[in-house]
Amino acid sequence: MTEVRKSLVCTAALVFALAPHSTFSQDAGSANGVQHFGIAAKRPVFAGACKACPWGILASVTAQALRYYGYDTQICWVCWSTFGPREMADKTKPTMPPGAEANDPLYIEPPPDAVPDISATSESNLIDAWNGTGPYARDNKQRRNYRIIAVVRTTTYMLAAASKKSGITNLRQIKDRMQATWIVGGNDIIFDYYDIKPADLRAKGGGVIPAVGPSDKASRDRRAMAEVFIGTGLLANTPEQRSWYEATQVNDLIFLEMDEPLLDRLARQPGYERATIPLALFRGVDRPIPTVMRPNHVIYVRDDAPDEFAYTAAKALDEHRLLFQVQLEPWYYDPQTVTDSKTVPLHPGALKYYRERGWVK
Repeated sequence: MTEVRKSLVCTAALVFALAPHSTFSQDAGSANGVQHFGIAAKRPVFAGACKACPWGILASVTAQALRYYGYDTQICWVCWSTFGPREMADKTKPTMPPGAEANDPLYIEPPPDAVPDISATSESNLIDAWNGTGPYARDNKQRRNYRIIAVVRTTTYMLAAASKKSGITNLRQIKDRMQATWIVGGNDIIFDYYDIKPADLRAKGGGVIPAVGPSDKASRDRRAMAEVFIGTGLLANTPEQRSWYEATQVNDLIFLEMDEPLLDRLARQPGYERATIPLALFRGVDRPIPTVMRPNHVIYVRDDAPDEFAYTAAKALDEHRLLFQVQLEPWYYDPQTVTDSKTVPLHPGALKYYRERGWVK
């Protein structure tokens, strides 16, 4: 080979190596600078929640598991609360919720510019969206196009506590208490049972403080120094649970028992079941306490998701179930409960996988 030909060959090889080939130098989900999302592009969008939120954690676990099957899952870190189920069912693109940046800016990013393909939420939240009840009642419609990939469990107990200095030993005392009473969190069924009215609290100089809020010191101190705390919780510094984390550290709390008729009523709500708060779950829990818990959360898709994707997602989560155990909040993947969805049906693709495993007959 002449020196000229050698030079031409080397130059051509160099040009080829440096050329922007889509399989090497370009982003796998883009072409000519245009982002491509979706299951077909192997870039599904997961409607999760913030990076330290329970459903954000499930989004991260799912993304990691699907990566073993070549999926580059894009996560919406602001599809929390009722946003995700609405965006999933209605096929709408997520947007940044008003004021989202004011709470924990490190936990969020702008959402992908695409309709979500897969999501996670609590079983109770999805059943409300399915039936058009609770926070979805104002939409005046049912959303029946959800299909379950997997049911995973965590332990969030319904808790009620009062600061020792308040003198409150029973939630019945709140109604007639003359001093200002501030309550962090709340629950409509509990408020109704004990006739606790936010307007009455405000009239006496108190009120209700949202359990979810900014993590700055002033906000933490305001929550932690309240008189009463009501809501689901466990000891994890997620935005949803941090009020318990804060209060049990800086405030001496007395954990209260709720009446049996109230517990029965709470346990009849979709997604809830009877439970017992174990001794020493928090500082101040000095005995086992009867309560209810909200254990089930679901990873789900729409009914138009391809069977192959639903099958692969179910398989990936099963094969990499250890990912659930090493997260901020403890999650449990159990073959005995992973298919236990009594209201929203399993996706046929996921069902096929579970039948092959022998977990569904």
